[in-house]
This record gives sequence, structure tokens and C-alpha cells, in this order.
Amino acid sequence: MALLQRRPSHRHSSAVIALVAIVMSLLPMLSAWSAAAAQDGGPDVLRIHRRFYPVLLDPQRGGFLPDVSVTELVYEGLTRIDANAAVAPAAAESWEFSEDGRTLTFHLREGLTYSDGSALTAERFRDAALRTCHPLTAGLYQGILFPIEGCEALANSSSPDAEGALAEEFGVEAPDDRTVVIRLRAPAPYFPAVASLGVFFPAKVELIEAGGDDWWLDPANHVGNGPFVLESMEEEQLDSFRANERYWGGRPALDGIDYVYIGDNAVALEAYQHDQIDIMFVDPDQIPAITGDETLSQEFLQFRQASTLAFSFNLRKPPFDDKKVREAFAYAFDRETWCAEIQNGGCLPTTTWIPEGIPGHVDDATYAFDPEKARQALAESSYGSASALPPITYVYLSDDPAERIRSEWMAGQFRDVLGVELELVGYEYATWVDLFFSAEHFPQMMHTGWGQTYPDPQNWLSINYTCAADNLAVNVGYCNEEFDRLIAQADTELDPDKRTELYEQAHRLLLADVPSVITDNAANLFLVKPSVTGYTPTTSDFAFPGEHGSLLTLDVER
Repeated sequence: MALLQRRPSHRHSSAVIALVAIVMSLLPMLSAWSAAAAQDGGPDVLRIHRRFYPVLLDPQRGGFLPDVSVTELVYEGLTRIDANAAVAPAAAESWEFSEDGRTLTFHLREGLTYSDGSALTAERFRDAALRTCHPLTAGLYQGILFPIEGCEALANSSSPDAEGALAEEFGVEAPDDRTVVIRLRAPAPYFPAVASLGVFFPAKVELIEAGGDDWWLDPANHVGNGPFVLESMEEEQLDSFRANERYWGGRPALDGIDYVYIGDNAVALEAYQHDQIDIMFVDPDQIPAITGDETLSQEFLQFRQASTLAFSFNLRKPPFDDKKVREAFAYAFDRETWCAEIQNGGCLPTTTWIPEGIPGHVDDATYAFDPEKARQALAESSYGSASALPPITYVYLSDDPAERIRSEWMAGQFRDVLGVELELVGYEYATWVDLFFSAEHFPQMMHTGWGQTYPDPQNWLSINYTCAADNLAVNVGYCNEEFDRLIAQADTELDPDKRTELYEQAHRLLLADVPSVITDNAANLFLVKPSVTGYTPTTSDFAFPGEHGSLLTLDVER
């Protein structure tokens, strides 16, 4: 649900300047369109810049940030992550585990409804979990529900008759309209946090079935229970939301939100300066110009993001099936310069997967930048030298022309230190996502990452790197039985201190295996108009400040 791609960059090359000149001629039209959109939604419509248009607004199947940033406004799970990065009540007002930790019972709020006024009952949450586990859904986060009795068997079934029987035995029950009971195969102390995810978003099954595979393309099918209602979608341009008058927590202060999709950040900055958007995503390459501007510097907001980025290897393919080659690449990358100069201070260099301040983090700088160790590791590999390596392809996002420049700097590191030449291949976002999901076609190298979905080390390790994981591990081919053994113990351990210790051991083992070149912890970078009020930034925010914990108080004064 929080899979990341490296934020595309922008440098003022002549090609980009020419592009900006062309788009600038269209700004009056953009201005009129934005003003009309805001007027249609009312005076308190917050216009938020987004770079990538969603590719799958199905809460049980999707998981990339552009998709999640939409579905989290429209739907809500049994729990939510609040402004303190803690699990808080949402549709469920309370919950408790059985003494053995294997039964989790949620109690829904009284009088819950969908945005259309229809009743929201416990059966709807069972429907969401059951749909997630169904083999025809095969969502990105299906595996996260395998601790539920019957989920994995259902997901792996192939016979329609078997599906029916397995659905009957499924470990999520709704004994009455306000009670959801989850039977677990083993204790899972992190599971209240899982209940905040899209796998439990109660999208209406009847609308999904009537709409077919592309049901999510019609806003009318998104009858949700979140603080906002998806009102309209204009592909690659605009998603409009209005306040949900029936939200259990009360009506949001905003009348609505517009996601304004602008792929080029130079154009987005022009739109921001012409008051066509209120919150703008800032690329690190724009930081010097923004901080050097008297007005923009006062509206620049930077805060820590709970995310880690890395150059991921395909461990199934040469040369990265050789650990010594992976070590050479890890030693050869200068993370300090990457963040300080290439990202203009827009990230924090790191060599560990779980960020500092999150349980499970360890201090491990084994593979910090060291050119001499890099060359030594390559010499000790089965290849012996750069000239003996097979061709290596690195895939990058081509939506922003200058992302290639950033990729070229990265490739220059490996050329200068190791003598390795990378072939750079760019793909637009939708194709890049397809490659990420494909175990068969996952590139030899690509820049990926993970943004914390909920505050637990299980979210960082178990669902990413176990042999049966359904996210990064399946694609990159990482599998370590000792890692899996530690994770299996940690995931079921009820003692918090023992859990953390086991996750730390697993984290160290992962780092020692070098499945990627871990590069940095990202920072959230935004421009925010002074007219935007009522928000508290959190490390869980990715789309805009106040995304988690401030949706009801976030406001804009026209």
C-alpha cells in the first residue's frame, strides 16, 4: 500500500526549458479550468498537486501511493493511523485479543453508514477481507491476510467448488451487525494495524460485480465510508472529492479536495505561483531556487518521511545472484553526496532498511561508501573484474526528462569506482509499475522503496522480504530460511521487547545479504500556501501534509 518509486527530478536543461515555454502558453487555460473546478466544489476546495495519476483504485488490489492517496480519502478500515503514528479507532470503536492472541474481535460504532446513507455493517468488512483472499483478486496485499484462518488456502485454490467451501470456513465472521471476529492461525499482535489498510476497506461488492474488472473507473461505484466522496475523475488531469456529510467523525472542515495532476514540476511551480494549486509536491532539485526566493522560502515545508529507498537487484539473474557483486555495488555508492548535492538536502543517507526511530532499526554501516572495499569485493566475486560482468540494465522513470540526469549520476558512481557501465532504460510510470510487479520481467536494477503503512517492524520486514512475501521479495528473488525463521517467531511473539529483539536480528541478517543498495530515507518536501490551515504533518504523510490525522481540521481560506 505504500510502495514507493524514487521521486522524479527536475533540472533546468534546455529541453526542459523549451517544454516549460510550451506549457506556459497553456497556463491561462489551466487557470480558468482550475478556477472553475474550485468554484464548482465551493469556496473551501483544497487544490493539491499530484505527479502520477492512479493506475488501480481497487482497495483490495492496489497499493502504490498514487492509488492509496485516493482510496484513503474515500474509504476507511476498522482502524486508522493517527497523527502520532499510532493505531487508533476508526469504523471500530474498540477491539480486543483473546488470551492466546489468536482471536481478534472488533466492535463497530453504532449507526455507521456509507456516504449514500445505506447501512455499513460488519458483514461489509468480512466481504472486503474475503475478496482480498479470493484467488481472482490476487491483490498486492493479499499475503498480509494469510495469518487469517483459511485465507492462504482460499488464495491458492483453483476449483470453484473448493472456493465455495473455503469461503464458508473463512476466518473472518460477522456474528452481528456491529461485531467482526477474526480467527488467526497464530498470534499476530500487529493485526489491529493491518485492519487500517485497503484490505479491509468496505467497497460495495454489488457495485464491484456489476462494474466488472474496471469498476473502479466510475466514481459512482466508489460509495465509501471515508471523510470524502470521489465526485469526478478526469484522466491524467483531475480527481475531485467533496466532503462526506455522513462521516462518523463529523463533516470535514473542507468542502472538498481537488487532486491536480501535473507531471512536470517546473509547470507545477508556475501553477503554484499563479495560485492554481494550494499545496505542491517539491522535487529536491527545486530546493535551491525555492529557498533562495523571498516568498517561496516562507512557504517551503520539509519534514521526515517514514520511508527508505534503494537500488533493488534482481537476485535471480546474473550478476546479482553473486553476493560479492552486490557488496561491490553497495560499497561503491556515495550516499552523502547523493543526498547533500544531488538531492539538495532533500533526503537522509542511510545503510539500513528500517529508519531510525522505528522499532527494529539497527545501527549498521557495514556497507557505507568505500571505493577500495568496492573494488576488492568485485575482485573476489566469481567474475573477478568489471570486464567479465554481463551487460547490466538499469530501469528508471522517464516521465520527467531530468530523471535520466539523476540516473546518469548514479551510473557514473559505478563506472568511476568499479569500471562498470550500466545501460539506462527509461519507462513511463504505468509501464514502470508493471515491471515492478512482474517477477518474470523485473529488471536487473531499478530504484524502489518502501513507505511505512503502519508503525510496526512487521510492516518493514515480514511483508517485504520473507520467502513467501507478495511484494518486493517475490520480484527481487530474496529468500533466506534463517531470516524467515526469525520473522515467524517475531510475528507471533506477544512480548513487545522479545518481538523487537527478534526483528532486530532479522534486520541485521537482511542487511548482511545485501539484496539492494540502500540509499536514503526520504523527506517530505512541499510548498504550502499561507491560506492552508489546520494540519499537523506526520512521518506517515506522503501525498500532502496532514494526510493522516488532520483530514477533518485541514482547511483553506479563499
